[in-house]
Amino acid sequence: MTWLDTLNRWLNPTNPSGDAQAGPAGHVQSEASDHVQSEASDHVQSEASDHVQSEASDHVQSEASDAVIRARESTTSLAEEDRLWRPVSAAGILEPPWVEQQQLMLDATEAYRANPLAFRIVELTADHVLGRGVKLKSADRGAQAWLDQWWTHPENHMPTRAYDLCRELSITGELFVTYHRNPLDGMVYVRQIPPPNVDEIETDPEDMERELRFHEGATDLPGGRWWSAEDCSHYAINRLAGCKRGQGDLTPALPWLRRYKDWLTDRVRINRFKGAFLWWVKLNGADRATVEAKRLELSRPPESGSVIVTNEAEEWKAVQPQIDAQAVEADGRAVRMMVAAGAGIPLHFLAEPENTNRATAAEMQGPTLRHFENRQNVFGGILADLAEHAARLSGRFPAGVQVSAIFEDLTTADNARIATAASAMVTALSVARDRNWVNDAQAKAVLQTYIGVKQEADTL
Repeated sequence: MTWLDTLNRWLNPTNPSGDAQAGPAGHVQSEASDHVQSEASDHVQSEASDHVQSEASDHVQSEASDAVIRARESTTSLAEEDRLWRPVSAAGILEPPWVEQQQLMLDATEAYRANPLAFRIVELTADHVLGRGVKLKSADRGAQAWLDQWWTHPENHMPTRAYDLCRELSITGELFVTYHRNPLDGMVYVRQIPPPNVDEIETDPEDMERELRFHEGATDLPGGRWWSAEDCSHYAINRLAGCKRGQGDLTPALPWLRRYKDWLTDRVRINRFKGAFLWWVKLNGADRATVEAKRLELSRPPESGSVIVTNEAEEWKAVQPQIDAQAVEADGRAVRMMVAAGAGIPLHFLAEPENTNRATAAEMQGPTLRHFENRQNVFGGILADLAEHAARLSGRFPAGVQVSAIFEDLTTADNARIATAASAMVTALSVARDRNWVNDAQAKAVLQTYIGVKQEADTL
């Protein structure tokens, strides 16, 4: 039994014989019953109609949405669809967001400008990597003549620019170098883009290491500017697998540089206030007016070395702050060691020879020199690639040229030891040859291998 039947029975009661009540009351009840049934029926039909229409509308909208998606998939490439979206996992998960990377670059730049330790670390790297300079060599005489002209051209001035490139690489961990060809003489000029200005690097979807173009956001052009890989080269150091951007040498040391600066600032303040003092003047038996008059008289305190003469009614006393600042040299040295460790240099490279003798210093600089030697190899490859790219863009060398960068030795001590050992090696090989232990070719190969001359595989 439905609720309508129950309502109808309540509005239309029957007598025991089953007949409806007659009279005015029955007539009113009958009309009320008809009215309620009519409204209830309309309400049910309305709800049913709305439900059917809603389902039909949802079905039609779903079909239309699927059709739009299929049409868009047929006309939109995957790269365009994924632009400005970052995957939740997989590629790029090791790389922090661009905003954080940009801020680290800006912090490192500010540290180089304002922090003496950071400035010295960057300059040490440039001084050891480049030394007195670098030269580019090519076996092709024509290419060598063009390289010399390109290297010393006033628009390039690479002998000086090489130091700027090395500093920028150490600070931000990246280089963006653009090429500009002069159509009159074919000379190619190089310019730098600050790495914090490049906010996007587009790579091959199938090969992340193959860079296609670079977006420079900080320009006067609306929406920035895109540079193709042909017109711009990107170089990075300290770059992990799966990452597009590099990391500067100062980045790991930035928190400790900041802490050391704050610590040293606090020590300077403490030492300043430890030597500060105040004059406390006591007036015995003086009233308020006398005290105020004395305060006005002493509004300008006596200079150092002044003689103060008083009677028993006036007492002077110098009051100093009781600052219990213990010796904390070890704490400061621990923070400096963290900075030096992050930069890969010993403390005596930062003008701190404490507890270090000559023999210890010579042993401690070994890993540092290896680090600078590795940076020489990396930076030499960058300069060689720049020169080869510029030569190709000039149009004079369609087949390309082979260029190598030549640096001076990091230290002359190794040369002296090698010369002494080589002399002993020559004597030993002469004896071995006289006794027919080795022939001339074998003795030559052993000596050249020992002194670092590269040999062909079949020679040995």
